[in-house]
Amino acid sequence: MFCEKVIFALVLTAIQTAIFVSCNTQNRGEWEVSDASRDTMLNAETNVSDATTMILKIEGHTDDSVKVHGMTIAGGNINKELKVDWYNSKVSVQFEAYRAKQGSLKIKFYVPASL
Repeated sequence: MFCEKVIFALVLTAIQTAIFVSCNTQNRGEWEVSDASRDTMLNAETNVSDATTMILKIEGHTDDSVKVHGMTIAGGNINKELKVDWYNSKVSVQFEAYRAKQGSLKIKFYVPASL
């Protein structure tokens, strides 16, 4: 009987922790690049004080190659995820048109908190 209560308490704690971590929306966001021919610096602030990683999800279409956070991405239909080292609560991502003259992208970012 005691073991069942301990197991129940552990499972309940794990579920509450998962809900708390997954509901933290201050460490994620989205930018829209409506004109892929223009270089743009994308900035945001998170509440993550112990950041080590930033995950970028890039979706959209461009007529030629672009650079996101210094990494070249081929033009066409784009659906790419980048995981990069990041050690700051302030998020800063450089979008460069590179060879693209037209197109648009959505760039989502996520900075997970270290556990």
